[in-house]
Amino acid sequence: NPTTASRNEVKLNDDRVFDCYSTPVLSPNGDCYGRIWSFRDITQRKQTEARLRKQAEREQLLGEMNQRIRQTLNLEEVLNTTVEEVRQFLACDRAIIYRFNPDLTGTMVVESVSKEWKSILKEQIQDNCFHKTKAPYFRKGGIRVVEDIYNAGLHQCYVEMLEGFQVRANLMVPILQKDQLWGLLIAHHCRQPRKWSTSSVKLLRQLSVQLSVAIQQAALFEQLAAELRERSAAEAALRKSEATLIQQRTKLEAALYQLQQTQLQLIQTEKMSSLGQLVAGVAHEINNPVTFIHGNISHAEHYAHDLLQLVQLYNQHYPQPVEEISKFAKDIDFHFLVKDFPKLLKSMDMGADRIRQIVHSLKNFSRLDQAERKAVDIHEGIENTLMILQHRLKPAAANIKLVKNYGHLPPVECYAGQLNQVFMNILNNAIDALEEYDRELSADKPKRDRSTITISTEIVNYCSTESFSRDVAQNFQSVIIRIADNGPGIPEELRQRIFDHFFTTKPVGKGTGLGLAISYQIVVEKHGGNIQCLSEQGKGTEFVVEIPL
Repeated sequence: NPTTASRNEVKLNDDRVFDCYSTPVLSPNGDCYGRIWSFRDITQRKQTEARLRKQAEREQLLGEMNQRIRQTLNLEEVLNTTVEEVRQFLACDRAIIYRFNPDLTGTMVVESVSKEWKSILKEQIQDNCFHKTKAPYFRKGGIRVVEDIYNAGLHQCYVEMLEGFQVRANLMVPILQKDQLWGLLIAHHCRQPRKWSTSSVKLLRQLSVQLSVAIQQAALFEQLAAELRERSAAEAALRKSEATLIQQRTKLEAALYQLQQTQLQLIQTEKMSSLGQLVAGVAHEINNPVTFIHGNISHAEHYAHDLLQLVQLYNQHYPQPVEEISKFAKDIDFHFLVKDFPKLLKSMDMGADRIRQIVHSLKNFSRLDQAERKAVDIHEGIENTLMILQHRLKPAAANIKLVKNYGHLPPVECYAGQLNQVFMNILNNAIDALEEYDRELSADKPKRDRSTITISTEIVNYCSTESFSRDVAQNFQSVIIRIADNGPGIPEELRQRIFDHFFTTKPVGKGTGLGLAISYQIVVEKHGGNIQCLSEQGKGTEFVVEIPL
């Protein structure tokens, strides 16, 4: 189309490349009477693009080979892949790996060759002068580049040997194992002489380094496998001779573990059963009369208000009562009674409310009506536990300061009664530790800060393996409950054993050593979470409970 601009590339015989652009020349009336041509030499840009493309391909090849070496311990697979990739990438006719024997004779161990050229796989070469002339050079990492065997100054015997292999040009790179010459990575060009590029030499050099790593890796694996076979044989003999003893020990350990688990379950069941009976008794004996009292107080307030209004009406219409009424009103301090009686009813109402709250807390603490997992408010469970322990936190008892740093938590699906038992065990231990610590402090020591228990809650988002209780590569959330005190702390040798069954530091009769063991079982086995004890002697103790959402 003579009226259309065009653009294309023109390659000359001397390999120069030009960008050719032409546009039509139009007359005033729109007729095309010629074209303008412009040519720009882009040879250098094309060469640069080709080099960069080749470099990217080389780096990709090296990366793939490196990955293959990391993924497999099969040396034969690595060697065969290497020669195939070298032949394809360099566009040569043959790629081989030549391996040396201890006497520096050798064999072509792997090969990739084009169909039109003969295979020299398994060919053995006996070169008596190699170890004197060529071995030291290759052992130092030397590379041999031959562009034409007839113009490289080679001995006639080498030329004849290469002619027998149909080789016209070759490139040889050593494969080293420390200071030993393991073999050669060789590229053959058979059809004509070839000028080997620097990038080709560099590629073979880098591949030879990777092959050295693969060979060393395979050797170490084989050595390890041999050691493992020997060790397995020895262990098999040992196992055979001690089979009866091991079997008996295994059965005994299994029976002991089962006994401990059964005992823990029995203790926990008995404890929850006793607590359930207590709650049932309290609910039956207290809740009904308290409800009756609380419900009638409001009526009593109305009745009292009506009676007092009636008395006021009498005072308005009969301001001068008889002497006997005046004397009795004075004796009972009628004006004080009128002011105080509504307050008395109000305090009774508050007392009844308090009793109802305590009963409600006991019921919620045990959660006897929730044997299955349900979504509950963790903060409510903590508050119910604190309500039950309130008598131990008052100034008249331990005088412990309570600090709450609650985060915003969604309902958590859990066994609420069991989780409340965990909070109870941890808080009880914290109160015991603070009471004992305060008793042990002598009068001549500087007065320390007030005993404090800090309760914190938060949601933590985990990604990959950040959680201390998981190693799954995914995103998830957990609720974290921290209960910390500023007590004496726990020595490291004791801290490592606090979740063991029957381990306790309390005097006989004050501790069974099962509270934290049961807590660990509840959190880890029942809820799939984790519980940690963080402590340093003299700096307090913190328990961290993690419950996955």
